[in-house]
This record gives sequence, C-alpha cells and structure tokens, in this order.
Amino acid sequence: MINYIRQILFVIYALLLRFPTWIVIWLIGRTGVFKTVFVIYPHDKEEYAKLCPDYKPFIRFMSGRPTPGGLILDGWKPVGIYLYISNTPQELAKKKNRHIAETIVKRMQWIQKISGAKAVGFAGQLGPILERRHNIPMVPPFYSSTMGNVFSIEEALNYLASKDNKHPWDLSIAILGGGELGEILKKHFSTQGYAVSILGVKLKRRGGVELKLSETDCRHLECIDFVINLLPTGEDFIGCKITEFLRPSSSIIDFSRPAIPAEGLQQSVFMGNRVHRPGMRFAFSLPGDWQKMEIPACSIPSILAAHFDIVEKDIVNFCRAARQVSFGTALSPIVKQVPSAFYSVSSAWKLRKCLK
Repeated sequence: MINYIRQILFVIYALLLRFPTWIVIWLIGRTGVFKTVFVIYPHDKEEYAKLCPDYKPFIRFMSGRPTPGGLILDGWKPVGIYLYISNTPQELAKKKNRHIAETIVKRMQWIQKISGAKAVGFAGQLGPILERRHNIPMVPPFYSSTMGNVFSIEEALNYLASKDNKHPWDLSIAILGGGELGEILKKHFSTQGYAVSILGVKLKRRGGVELKLSETDCRHLECIDFVINLLPTGEDFIGCKITEFLRPSSSIIDFSRPAIPAEGLQQSVFMGNRVHRPGMRFAFSLPGDWQKMEIPACSIPSILAAHFDIVEKDIVNFCRAARQVSFGTALSPIVKQVPSAFYSVSSAWKLRKCLK
C-alpha cells in the first residue's frame, strides 16, 4: 500500500510539478545551502517499481531525466539533493545508449548549476560505466563511488573483526567478482596484513554467474573467514553455490543489489554498502529496505568534497578523512560523535595538502 501511494505521488510530482520544483531548487540554491547533488538508479524493474509504476511510456519519459527524490540532511539543514533516473546499469552500459549517458551527465551539470552545488556524485556502478564505457572522466565536480565503497567495506570488516577480537594477520578474505574494485580491495587489504584472494567467476550467456575454482581454491575456501561479495545481485551469489565450500562460521559482506536472500544460509550475511554519520540522513528514505539513518557508501566522495572540501585520491588518506568527520559502518550500533569544531577537519586537510 505504501509503495502504491508513493508511486502515485511520484507520478504527479514528476509530471505536473517538475518545473515548479526546479524553480524552488534555483531559489534555495541562491543561498548556498546545497553542497552536492547525487544521482541514484534502480538495479532492475522490481526495484524501480517500489518508486514508480512499471508503465512503459512513463519509464521512457523518465529515461535520462534525473528527477529530485529528496534531500540529504545534516541535522535539519539540507546540504544536498538526491535524484532518480529510470535507467538500469545494464541499459547504460550498452554502447548504443551512449546518448542517454551523455544526456544524464549534461542534465546533472545543469542541476549542479541551478542548485549552486559544488559536487555531482554518481551512485554505484554509474561512475565506472560513464568513465569506461562512455569516456566521461570522473574528475571534479564529478565523483564516482569507488573510494566510498572501499571505505564502507573496510569499516564493515574492521567492525566484524573487532567483535571477535581478531587482527588482520589472523584473518583471510576471498573477494568474489568486482573487476577493478576487487583488485583495489585486494591491494588495500593485503597491505593491512589480511590474506586476500580473488575468486574467478564467469558470466553465463543466459544470465547468472559460474565459479571458476581449482581443487586448491576449493580447499582454500574451507578456511576463509570473510567473503566480500561484489557480484551484481544476491541471486548471482546464491546461484554460483559458493556457500557449499564455505564453513558455517564464515561471514559474508554483501555489496550486491538486490541483496543476498539470507534465509537458509548457514553463514552470516552483512550489508557492506551502508554507512552512517550522526545527524546525516536521506529524506525521504531511499526505496527498498534502507533504514532511516543509513547512507549509501557511494555518496561519501561527493559529500566529503562538497561539504568538507576534502578531495583525496589516495585510498588510505580518504578512509582516514571519512573517519575524522565521523562516517562509520551502519553495522555498528554505536554512532560516533561529530567533531565540535565542524570545519576544523577540512581546514587541517587543506593545510596538510599545502605542506606536502
């Protein structure tokens, strides 16, 4: 019922109130309140149906048209706008749809201009798709999700390890899928002392994923403490049958959408793509199973850049900066305190960069 009401309201707003909404954003933007604009997407039609009716003419109208979905709040102060597009990653990754990808980018630039925002953030796979498939570089004011994803996974891993009083050199990690992100994670966690391996996967022609494992890999999986799942969907994870090789005490840090259906699994599954920060939230809440104070990890790079003037290309320094402004894993029930001198972190960051 809630989804149905939300669909009706969204259609009315997207069709009839679109122009007045841009006027309001322009007027508020003159005050300098908005720092970032952030665009999200549905992973599939089912996810989009939680927001908007699955009606082809309407979906075609929404294609390539970022539409305001709500605000990013810090306390009660709006610091950003998040927007929806109807296009899925699978659709945008196709070369024939380059014109749609370019249209999204141009419109986000226009929205940045009228809102007065400093940064444009792209959720999940959008940044890598725009950069690799359509040669649109992720340079300021554009921010991809990669750094935020690494931070979120690291925070989740550190939290779960600390609960068991384990150190990195006591633990082993298997990364499932992920391409370039998987390679970045392997290098990052290896330098911290974790034993890290990447599991080979093969995409099936008719959908789904198949594991490419040797006998040695199978034996190795029996000793794995953590699996970082970077496969596109939770169903892909279940379908590849990796859980048959894992011991029951293994933990799975899930980064897929839709998430892994944990029912019937012996292993524990934890969402690794969600963070929190005291007082910061998305309003209205994101469609799906997001909790009130949960923030998508992929939004951190644009928030850090726009809200704290922190632009960091080094992963270690980026993670340190995110912690210093009190971002942390949403798995933790303990919410860190925001520094009393709100902008002291960004000022110190600028000074450190100048002294390099």
